[in-house]
Amino acid sequence: MLLQALTHISYAKQKDLNYNYERLEFLGDSVVNFLIVDILTEKFTRMPLKKLAAAKAFLISENFLSKLAKKWNVQDFIYLSRSEEIKGRRNSPSVLADVFEAIWAAIYVDSGRSIDFVKRLFRYHFEEEIIEAVRQGLYFDYKSILQEITQSMFKEKPSYELVKAEGPPHDQTFTVECKVKEFSTLGEGKTKKEAEQKAAQKMVEEHFKEKLQKKTKKGKDNPQNS
Repeated sequence: MLLQALTHISYAKQKDLNYNYERLEFLGDSVVNFLIVDILTEKFTRMPLKKLAAAKAFLISENFLSKLAKKWNVQDFIYLSRSEEIKGRRNSPSVLADVFEAIWAAIYVDSGRSIDFVKRLFRYHFEEEIIEAVRQGLYFDYKSILQEITQSMFKEKPSYELVKAEGPPHDQTFTVECKVKEFSTLGEGKTKKEAEQKAAQKMVEEHFKEKLQKKTKKGKDNPQNS
């Protein structure tokens, strides 16, 4: 089953295999979602729901999951077709996140669907990274932050426009453009919302970093865990 979890659909087609990681990734999406939310709700019991939701959205994003995957050097074991290899897909956050989810689905199924075993294993390897990411405030809702900045400076909101959507329906990558006055940034993600967040993050960091620093110093949020 681990072999299936590591097999990209392009490689399966190239080798005429009857398996790839997509079905496991479908299950793993929910498994990993649960494992992360379980940690969040246990370790940050006094965090408001709105911030829990923002933290969850960040922690289940392809960027964060791909970082967890790289901790296990997952990129070194993925089976890809030659064409996808040439495109550099081995280190694609989208592919790494999908394979990471597929691996956890495989572990879950192989354990006899024992969620307790999976929880213990997941926490042993990744709980520290998840807690640290939340404590550092890496889950910032950049769209909200950018909107607050632009409304205070210009009395207007940023605009977001879908530039393109690439890939098959089950694995699309969206590109969104964020505009503020004469400034423009692009963001990519597996969902439009994620792409918007990335575009907003680039806008804040590239053009309004000083405002962000003043904002975080003035009202820095220290998540409480008890």
